[in-house]
Amino acid sequence: MIRKIFAQDLSATWKSLSSTVGILMLVATVSLVISVLEVPVLGGIGLGVAIIAMIALTPIVLGILAENYWRTMYGREGYFTMVVPATGRALFSAKVLYGIAASLAAVVLTALGLFACAAVFAQSVGQDVFEFLRLGLEQLGASMTWFFVGCVVLQLVYLVIVGAGIMSVGARARFNHLGFGAPVIGAVLMYVAVTVVGFAAMLFVPLGARLTGPDAGSFVAEGMFRTFVDEVAGGTSGEAPEVFGLGILFVSVAASCLFAWWGARSVQRHTSLR
Repeated sequence: MIRKIFAQDLSATWKSLSSTVGILMLVATVSLVISVLEVPVLGGIGLGVAIIAMIALTPIVLGILAENYWRTMYGREGYFTMVVPATGRALFSAKVLYGIAASLAAVVLTALGLFACAAVFAQSVGQDVFEFLRLGLEQLGASMTWFFVGCVVLQLVYLVIVGAGIMSVGARARFNHLGFGAPVIGAVLMYVAVTVVGFAAMLFVPLGARLTGPDAGSFVAEGMFRTFVDEVAGGTSGEAPEVFGLGILFVSVAASCLFAWWGARSVQRHTSLR
């Protein structure tokens, strides 16, 4: 049943996703061509337009997925969805899995588009494209590159699960009179909570990445509390922090697990379409 719901979501969002992504890719491609050809006036801004289009692609896809989730679960198509012979947990799981798959596909397209932008930039400054990209990846380091990729994937999973969970919790009977305002309020409260807890985790959880010195880019068993204290005291004003705390990653994982359980439970036991 999960596979059927997944396929239904794909069918329901295919046109809007493909048209939106197609338009953004077309804008980026035309802009890069204009930049490569050095068209007067427009050539100078072509690269910037392409970068903006590629960066905007994934957030726009996430917005389309969020609209589809709300419409098919609690909007005008919600009654049809709820008569499907599947448990609430299966409905929630299928839609979340589809959201994760679609958002990961979007971020892959974004990465490819940004690589194309980097190639055009390298050409504009007279550097070999492959050498430019290789030097950039070497400077970041293999371990840090893969860590960055993992963080992007984790953040996408977090956004999809927490977004779906907040909408499902906000659709309970006690919040039903607020309509879509309930998940909006929930998202604001969630943002504040994650910001506060995440900042504390960055300070005190003993896991961080060193940003300065000969071992820059390495992982250390240290938060950024000492760096934060030095910054507040004015000892490192204007300097890059020595350590960037990674404790916020644990907050993202914990929030994802919490809202995966809470959202599925809300669909299973507390859905109200009144």
